[in-house]
Amino acid sequence: MEKKYLLMLFYLLSYCLVVLICAVFQWINNCDYVLSSCSINTENLNAILQTSASIITPIFAIWGYFTWREQEVYKTSKEIMASILTQTNDIYKAWKNSRNYMDIYSRFDAYCLRDIFPISSETLENSELSRKELQRIRNVYVLLNNLYFSLNHLHIINKKLNLDKIFETVDTIANELEECMRELSEFQSQLTFIKYNYTDQMQPEERIREICHKLDFSSSPLGRVDDYGKKVDDIFKAITDEIINLSDKI
Repeated sequence: MEKKYLLMLFYLLSYCLVVLICAVFQWINNCDYVLSSCSINTENLNAILQTSASIITPIFAIWGYFTWREQEVYKTSKEIMASILTQTNDIYKAWKNSRNYMDIYSRFDAYCLRDIFPISSETLENSELSRKELQRIRNVYVLLNNLYFSLNHLHIINKKLNLDKIFETVDTIANELEECMRELSEFQSQLTFIKYNYTDQMQPEERIREICHKLDFSSSPLGRVDDYGKKVDDIFKAITDEIINLSDKI
């Protein structure tokens, strides 16, 4: 049973109990325990009706308050859900864009093609470019944190909604972004090892190329399927479907 009904029932039962106790005392004091000897006192009846009106009126106030509150929860929940859906789309676009180096210089592409188009290790091991690459991923992470804040806000506003699946997917996205940042660091370390000829610390070439294809889909050979891009698409399809499903249930 909803809280408003329980509160109203408790309030009404409390009032009935008080009236019953008063009636018992009235019966004991004025009727000498004999019901047939009691007569209706108009003044007492009017007093009871006036008292009842003043006591029952708050019940309607309680009903009105909870009805208004439910409408506000519904309205706010719908607004937050719409914002969450927009934020999710923004994160998706930002993540896809973070892997797109079609219009700017790509160290990942240069690394994979260095046998065809030789490039110096000093040029590849550019720390400024590394910071810019990292910032692209961090920008996505900032958007994800904003989404997490909105989800927590929605959970506080409307505790009836089950947001577990959405939170799980958000955690999955966060883990993927953190993994991308670790792999970017691994790529940068590889370039440093090449620059200073630390051959014993280098990662296998196949491993580094996989990182390049993951962080920059344009560095993939022609005809290669962008498996990681498909994984990203599947993650966001799942979270978008769940958001829409929950929004319909509000």
